[in-house]
Amino acid sequence: MYMNINEKTEKGFSRYMTSLSGNQKISKTHGRIAFRGLVDSLEAYVIEAQVLASERGEDGLCSNFGEVLNFLRDLMAAEVKEAPLKPLFLFGMNADEIHWRSHHTGVFILPDYRQGAIAARINTLRTKVREAELLAVKVMGEERTDGPPRDDIILALNRLSSALWWLFCSLKRP
Repeated sequence: MYMNINEKTEKGFSRYMTSLSGNQKISKTHGRIAFRGLVDSLEAYVIEAQVLASERGEDGLCSNFGEVLNFLRDLMAAEVKEAPLKPLFLFGMNADEIHWRSHHTGVFILPDYRQGAIAARINTLRTKVREAELLAVKVMGEERTDGPPRDDIILALNRLSSALWWLFCSLKRP
């Protein structure tokens, strides 16, 4: 349900509404608002990963997480503004290279606590990105009712989870 912010509402009604874009208000339970919340949570998880990497002197990983954070911020801006998302480029790879490398890591490692806190954090990030991708398919896929499908966002999230899988495998920890 959409409404103009300038419209008068019943007392208390606005507690259940939030801004979608411009002066458009929407229910806080709308899928796009839930998606934004999930991306916001992902950003928080990435910042926690940066702190962990920084505290452990893993400057390269801290920088990798910074790239992921910047990408998520760009994704959020593109979704809010309903603008095209810039092509994905992480860890020196474009989306096609990420896809290929994630399928050719040279090693397949099941996540395990003995791999350490950073590996566990990367795996958590990867699973949270998958959750965001699934919600994006539901909310912004071909059945989207409030605009054209956002295949750019859906594909970018798929490749982001692949990039995190590649990063996880590249740690080569026991």
